[in-house]
Amino acid sequence: MKSAHKFIPYLMILTLLVAQSGCSALESGGMETPNGSRSKPRFKPGINLFSPQQDVDLGQQSARQIMRESPMLDDPMIVGYVRQIGARLAAKAPGERFPYQFQVVATREINAFALPGGFLFVNAGTIAAARNEGELAGVMAHEIAHAALRHGTNQASKQRIAQMGLGILGTIASSGENPNLGQTVGALGGLGANMLFLKFGRGAEKEADLEGARIMAEAGYDPRDMANFFKTLQEGGQRMPEMLSDHPDPGNRIKYIADEIPRLPVSSTPTRSTNEFEQIKARMTGRAPSLSQNSQLRRIGPNDPTNLEPGNRPQPPANSYKGFEAADGSFALSVPANWEALGGGNNSTYIFAPRGAYGELNGSFMVTHGIFVGAIESDQRDLRSATIALIQRQIESNADFQVARAPQQIDFGGQEGYVAAVSGPSAINSVREIDVTYTTVMADGRMFYIITIAPEDEASNYKQAFQQILNSLRMAR
Repeated sequence: MKSAHKFIPYLMILTLLVAQSGCSALESGGMETPNGSRSKPRFKPGINLFSPQQDVDLGQQSARQIMRESPMLDDPMIVGYVRQIGARLAAKAPGERFPYQFQVVATREINAFALPGGFLFVNAGTIAAARNEGELAGVMAHEIAHAALRHGTNQASKQRIAQMGLGILGTIASSGENPNLGQTVGALGGLGANMLFLKFGRGAEKEADLEGARIMAEAGYDPRDMANFFKTLQEGGQRMPEMLSDHPDPGNRIKYIADEIPRLPVSSTPTRSTNEFEQIKARMTGRAPSLSQNSQLRRIGPNDPTNLEPGNRPQPPANSYKGFEAADGSFALSVPANWEALGGGNNSTYIFAPRGAYGELNGSFMVTHGIFVGAIESDQRDLRSATIALIQRQIESNADFQVARAPQQIDFGGQEGYVAAVSGPSAINSVREIDVTYTTVMADGRMFYIITIAPEDEASNYKQAFQQILNSLRMAR
């Protein structure tokens, strides 16, 4: 462990994330006109109460909220790669010159979505699930098409007209071509309340497939890879992502994309798998060549430079225990006698682990068996919120991890506490690791935490030791 997302539907803006149109009419295709402006998209999504600039304003506002509330991947290499593909595809998008932007969400869930105005999010799990760059590009082209065709604000407009009647048109029109965003939201009413009634329409999804296929072809990819990605998920027995809940059957999807191929400028040598994709996927799944070649943990300390093979296991917890007290006297506990104490001093985090279970790997300090103990200041309003924030930071630091147990309230030594767990493949040997976090509040107001770490296949060997450590804990009052 190095020291999922779900989005809460409380914003009107998030309605636009999932609101898609189901009606269309064919128009002429094409991209750039001689004067440099974009041509019309092939599909006409229908009536829209929003101006293109309002698409951008709404999408930007929603994107900011998502980035505040969700774990975003902080890996310049991976994010930069996704943005590189995105820019290549967005250059072929029809319609308005939206300021397309791309972010990666640090969750294993397979999903991607586009906000109005060209703000796109790709989950890390989508990158890991794709078999080649073409499949990843297919997912992104599909979402770019949703934004380019303005499906979100079109559906929001249709929903509101259905509720308020055509009179709402006069209300919007009277506010001008680009009215104040707040006024427009007020005129449309609390669209957030309708989020449960708005789903992906199959007509809009098919439009996004076909427009996305054209975008792919013009960008040098094979549109069939778009359909192949979802076929792969289905054949693998994986639960279909939320974004596909109302999507046409993969078999039908492959057929109508295949029928479209003759009308598209598909390259005879399209981009499929690339060395860069293989490196990024390996980095994402913990199977990078650098890891397979250098995945030994290097013991810390001048007297013991031995490299340990990732398959080796440290000695199990000793039956005898030794006491430990924090330098500031804030807490004391007992740990197995064969565990070493690391950190401390000016560092608010202590690490206790057996020899061979900790070390440095590619510049990061790693622990495979043991515990983290510490106290931190928190700007959260309560212990539960502070615990959620701590769990989120764990996920951010381990992009392939996910929440295995949401925070639940417990009795922690006679006072309020919480327990939560995250799990995922270890960067050392890909064995699934389980990290359980316990939190409570110290006398000085700081949040105290213990994080227990052990591989899933060794959890039973460490359960008793972890419980003994928790039972021995004493905090200053």
